[in-house]
Amino acid sequence: MVWQVAAIWIIVITTLLWFNRDERRAQAARLERRARYFAHAPQYRYVPRTPVPIIPPKRRIGSLLRSDQAFFADFLSQRAKH
Repeated sequence: MVWQVAAIWIIVITTLLWFNRDERRAQAARLERRARYFAHAPQYRYVPRTPVPIIPPKRRIGSLLRSDQAFFADFLSQRAKH
């Protein structure tokens, strides 16, 4: 009787280990299929962008524009009145 119980437990443990191993293999196969799809699908393919050159703004040499001078003159004259 003891040998029969031991044999049953050995069969149960072996079956559980076998099932667990097959489930891990199936999960790895599904993950590999998904990775292969994403690796070869054109909408998910990585395309490096070319860097856009940064052009600094042109430096102005000289004074402000006439419109800017008029604005500041008007602004300062109004501010002095208050």
